[in-house]
Amino acid sequence: MSGPRHRRLAVAAATVIMIGAPGITFWIAPASGASVGAPGSQLAGINTQATSTAARLVTFTPGLAPTGNAVTGTIVEADLPYANSTAGTGPTTAGTAALAWPGDVVANLGNAAATFSPSFPSSLVNVLNYPAAAHSAYPAQLHTPASATFPPGGGPAGVGTATTHSTVGESTSRAVISDLPLLGNKKGPLIDVASATTDTSATVNASSVSTQAETHIGHITIADVIRIDGVDSLAVAASDGRVGHHSSALRVGGVSVAGVAASIGPDGITLNKKAQNLPVDVLDVANTALTSLQQAGLTIKLLPAEGVDASNESSATSGSLQIRFEDDNIPNLGAALPQVPLPLPNSFGFEVDLGGSQADAAATQLPGATTGPQPTSTTTAGTSPGGTGAGACCGAPAGVPTGPGISSSLPPGPGPLLAAPSALGVPLRASWVILAFLLSLLAAGPLLAYANWQLLRGRSS
Repeated sequence: MSGPRHRRLAVAAATVIMIGAPGITFWIAPASGASVGAPGSQLAGINTQATSTAARLVTFTPGLAPTGNAVTGTIVEADLPYANSTAGTGPTTAGTAALAWPGDVVANLGNAAATFSPSFPSSLVNVLNYPAAAHSAYPAQLHTPASATFPPGGGPAGVGTATTHSTVGESTSRAVISDLPLLGNKKGPLIDVASATTDTSATVNASSVSTQAETHIGHITIADVIRIDGVDSLAVAASDGRVGHHSSALRVGGVSVAGVAASIGPDGITLNKKAQNLPVDVLDVANTALTSLQQAGLTIKLLPAEGVDASNESSATSGSLQIRFEDDNIPNLGAALPQVPLPLPNSFGFEVDLGGSQADAAATQLPGATTGPQPTSTTTAGTSPGGTGAGACCGAPAGVPTGPGISSSLPPGPGPLLAAPSALGVPLRASWVILAFLLSLLAAGPLLAYANWQLLRGRSS
């Protein structure tokens, strides 16, 4: 009986090898070109950027020189804190992180002067450039290392840190502030933010690029009357050189005005008078407080998320919570001083945008590269109806979480962007399965030969 038993064992072992090896290979073989080849090896051009600003403060003077742009930066601004990651053709990567950022124009005055005047003294370039930031670059440069931290060594406890790191194919930046009072006076800050974190990343794979920007803001108090349980935002964009995809989300926590629950939408704050069984006097206090702030020129609303997918590029803006104050009761200096040949302001104000994240990704394929069908250009923008209460989302697409604590490991969109590479015209995963099957035949051959020998020997006996 030992002969038939050995034959059956040999056949069973050969069967397991011939079925198991291709099956296991199917599950572990790469299905796309994300990890095949060096970063950017299948791309002819790369242009990506991710920017995250927890609080962007912009002053403006309508009638004199209105300034301020919540997306691309301004001449007069303060971003607190700030993170930026970029990737370009090469690939090259770079990052910037700062606890406070004055805007690209002011921060790069030295570089701008050297660009317009090659004879500009090099010793003054670094003097004019904004010094209170961490910069990284790949390849590393003379004055820009691959990793940096500001303040150096982490700085004093409780202030915050800014870090950035750039390698071949990836750049990440992060800035954290533990406490952020804004526009204060002797009585206290007008806006008090418990904590603020900004994160950005730019990644270059062999045949695709992706960017991601996030902000996480803690408890917010406005004029000691309005309280908001945090703001989280997310913007992601990706491109494989032919198809672009974006997604974005904005989550605003619970809102209350003088202790009364409220919601925030594109048109401002609305008290939820029917949501609670509160005394009439409590509702009157909240309504009076809200009306007084509005009459003083203070408004709070949501800015909608926006995004564009066009051919080989994609762009996403998360939207933000905007706090705006405008005083149009300042003296009319233009009428009082008509002889002054200068435009004079007739009002003054500021905007604070909380939770702004932006991601852009564009890539160009190498000649001859192929991908799936090219989609038509699309643009999305909007806010969720009814404003924002606890955990509501503004402009969030399907598949993007909107509850507390947006994860920093979200993929760039729900669908695959990368083309499936091939070997001799056969899809990559199928090629691996075919190879595994051929190798399993070689491995199972001796076992089948042994089983056949046992069968022939048994018949001859």
